Amino acid sequence: MNLTRVLNVALPEMPARIGGQFCPRVPPDAVFKEHFEDGQWIVRVVVPSQDAMYRFPSQNWALISLFDGRRSFEEIARVYSGQMGTEYCEEDIREFAASLDAMEFWYKTPQEKNIELMRKSVDERRKLLKSKKSKFGNLAEIAFPAVNPDNFLNWLYRYTSFIYSWWFTALTLVLFSISAGITLIHWPAIGRDTIQFFNFTNKSWSDVAQFYVLAVLTMCWHEIGHGHACKICDARVPSMGFMLIYLTPAFFTDTSEGHIKGTRLQRLIISIAGVWSELIIYAVATLIWWGTPPDTTANNLAYLLMLITGIFSVFINWNPLIKLDGYYMMCEILGIANLKELSTAYVSAWVKHYIWRLPVEVPYVPKSRRVGFAVYALLSGAYSYMVLYVVARFVGNVFRNFNPDWSFIPELGTAALIFRSRIRMAVNFMKFVYLDKKEHVRYWLSSRPALVGGVALIVLLLLPFFHEAAVGHFKLEPSSGAVIRAVVPGIITDIYAEEGACVTSGAPLLQLRNLSLESSFGRARADHDVSTSRAVSAALKYTDFGPALKERNQFSEQDREQGARIARLELISPVSGTVLTPRLSDQLGRYIPDGTEVVEVADLSLMRARVYISEHDLDKFQVGSPARLQVEGLFPKWDSHVVAISPVSSEIDPALAGELKYKGLRPPNFYVAELILENPKGLLRPGMVGLARIYGRRTSLAGLVWQEITHFFERKIW
Repeated sequence: MNLTRVLNVALPEMPARIGGQFCPRVPPDAVFKEHFEDGQWIVRVVVPSQDAMYRFPSQNWALISLFDGRRSFEEIARVYSGQMGTEYCEEDIREFAASLDAMEFWYKTPQEKNIELMRKSVDERRKLLKSKKSKFGNLAEIAFPAVNPDNFLNWLYRYTSFIYSWWFTALTLVLFSISAGITLIHWPAIGRDTIQFFNFTNKSWSDVAQFYVLAVLTMCWHEIGHGHACKICDARVPSMGFMLIYLTPAFFTDTSEGHIKGTRLQRLIISIAGVWSELIIYAVATLIWWGTPPDTTANNLAYLLMLITGIFSVFINWNPLIKLDGYYMMCEILGIANLKELSTAYVSAWVKHYIWRLPVEVPYVPKSRRVGFAVYALLSGAYSYMVLYVVARFVGNVFRNFNPDWSFIPELGTAALIFRSRIRMAVNFMKFVYLDKKEHVRYWLSSRPALVGGVALIVLLLLPFFHEAAVGHFKLEPSSGAVIRAVVPGIITDIYAEEGACVTSGAPLLQLRNLSLESSFGRARADHDVSTSRAVSAALKYTDFGPALKERNQFSEQDREQGARIARLELISPVSGTVLTPRLSDQLGRYIPDGTEVVEVADLSLMRARVYISEHDLDKFQVGSPARLQVEGLFPKWDSHVVAISPVSSEIDPALAGELKYKGLRPPNFYVAELILENPKGLLRPGMVGLARIYGRRTSLAGLVWQEITHFFERKIW
């Protein structure tokens, strides 16, 4: 919607005088209608030639309507006095006309504008020309030439006026309910894909072009919905065009006349119509996507339309914190026009007056609205700055895919263009504060408390209060442990310990069974017994004792080997500790080949933390440096110290890579610092992650600043 300047009739205290024989005239293209708002009758006026909207009390509009360009101020004073029953002099009418002239309300011919410009001084004309910004100079809103869609919308409304009937509204609500049900059922996929669709971190130029084409088409449909709704109150739609709002494609539609002629309900319908029309597309596209075979042209196109017209469109357009459809809907519901400007002006003046003690008058706001104004101004301001930041990041993400080394240049350039007006406002505000407070500051600086405070500040800057610290993510491991493997194959028949059980060194963990091995052992034992009997018999008979003894020794060795293998069917723990293998009982009856890892036992009384430290922080600590660790999900903190530092860099653990998103010209290398933690209560478990802070030497705040400056030049200049 093209509601650009919604003005209250706040007249200047010292209006300029209108001299000469100039007789003001109401703009001939002005459209107006009287409305009851906020307990009083208000006349809304829109002037298409000025691209502006005004709000006047009924009594003021009664006076304004008398200015036809022919009546003199004396005649207008006489007529208005007769209408109001109160005497008004010519001077009062001149003052009132001058106030509206300061608002640039009156209609002026090109010749009158040139004469007025010639009367101004050179400096005034230069300032006036500077104030006229190029349509491409403001990144927040770049408008392109518009077309007049009024005839098209009249033709379209003639055949589609049934859209505003009760039965069609009920039908669309049923359709919305069906599409909402399908969306909720498939929300894990749709929600993820919506974020991916609007995230330009990994997008090609073709993806960007596809996004812009779909956005242009849906925005065009959105604005046609607004213009179409204006026809319910027989309002004209004189212009529609294309624009970029912070580089995001959009269309604009002049629905100002609809907001003049329409009732409150009709104005609310005009505001809702844009998103409502997009939701109709979403509902139809959802049914097509749900009913067509996957990976077909119709299915893919319908899914893309769902992503761009679904939840994201509702969230953006119906968000009341930014001046889009949701903002105007809220203004109509609350009956407060120009809410953002009024609340921002009130909070800004209140802060300047009561916090900064500046000579600024706080606008009057009824007590019942003050808290609401303050909350809305703060929320809308924070949201607006967040949107500006996201736009700058959006540009950086697009260019980062193609040239990561230099993508910061367009990102910073976009941020400078977006925030330049706000930076200028902040600079002007600080100048105002300085001019107002400079005498007080000079007096305070020359006083004894200022001298004492300065000395104290210098001392605080130089005292070594701060610990140098290196921060890194870590993953916990047992300090000692063992992995028990099956030396011989077999079937697990018995399990003597479960996950979390504490076992001692030599304790049995599970029993295997191997029939072929047991048969070999039985055969070897029988052969050993037979050979022993033969050796004894040979010794008694003193015949063939040597061969019998050799045979007995051979079978005895086989018996020992097979016995040793049989003994390995029982797996025992070589260390004391805790069983870490999960669901060990599920292995009962399973055949495992030799070499299979079966059970892991670890001593959890001492844990090892492997902390990944960036190379930039490696000079801040050494072996023996104290450290403090915070484990995710646990409230207490653990104190430790560095026991070892890896001599070479290594890749960060994949479990921690998602938590560390370094951005820059070159990603850092990581070195591993090992820390030992005591775990007497058993709260720490292997695999837990967290954040560790390793402390180095103490330094002052001035030393920290100087160190960062020197490191910067050491990295960038060599």
